Amino acid sequence: MLSMTPTRISSQYHQVKSGGDLATLIGMCKALLAADEEALSNGSPRVLDFDFIAEHTHGFDEFATAVRRYGWDELERRSGISRGQMEAAAAVYAQAKAAIGIYGMGLTQHKKGVETVQVLINLMLMRGNIGKPGAGICPVRGHSNVQGQRTVGITEKPELVPYDRLRELYRFEPPPKKGVNTVEACEGILNGQIRAFIGLGGNFVRAIP
Repeated sequence: MLSMTPTRISSQYHQVKSGGDLATLIGMCKALLAADEEALSNGSPRVLDFDFIAEHTHGFDEFATAVRRYGWDELERRSGISRGQMEAAAAVYAQAKAAIGIYGMGLTQHKKGVETVQVLINLMLMRGNIGKPGAGICPVRGHSNVQGQRTVGITEKPELVPYDRLRELYRFEPPPKKGVNTVEACEGILNGQIRAFIGLGGNFVRAIP
């Protein structure tokens, strides 16, 4: 609803430079490791969830060693933000009882995309933020045919649709006939098999392979 007043949606905003996500996440992991070591030395509650790490993960020591090898100067240069900013983001994350790591295609569509998501997952695992209420990983895909329509049960593969739920919710008989995917649609248009096309949101020409 239009309120005519500002709505606070975040407590921090950090302008990471293009391609700097991986270094930023490593910096947050490095800050968490340091905070946990400090807590251990002064008898404060641990920052990392070592019970979760021991039961549900493997390779933590190797990961921690690799993270500690990175110097702050390198992480600042690669991320585009300061050490203080990475530590500030890690401090907020460390105080959260549950956290969700949300990322879009900007995090994945480059040559370091896989590694970046892996480090994001490791960041979540460090505090047990996988598999509990209010926590987890949430990839947000931009194209309607990647996330939105699948969420509501639209697919060219009828065997993947929850027929019973759709029938009950919308009071109609879902069609059982198999449809076509993007490539098959293009081929059908070119060979004349498909003679009409109706686009509902998105730019089909820009989105096709």
